[in-house]
Amino acid sequence: MSKYFETVNFWLENLLDSNGNYTIESNEKGKFVDITINVIKEDVGKIIGKNGRIISSLRVLISSIAKKEKKIVKIEVKEM
Repeated sequence: MSKYFETVNFWLENLLDSNGNYTIESNEKGKFVDITINVIKEDVGKIIGKNGRIISSLRVLISSIAKKEKKIVKIEVKEM
């Protein structure tokens, strides 16, 4: 597991009330890292936040971590 995966997982564990209602998929190809968060319909709003503020904050955090290693991280939220 990459540190990006672990950071996203840490955020989700603390953000969502129920721990078993999401999965995270991580795919790394060279300098590109794709992270997909699959979550149940009821919790999508908790991850996105009001006006997308929570997911934007998570993307900024992960991007700032990735800049040190010159990587590009894309985070996507999908409904299960």
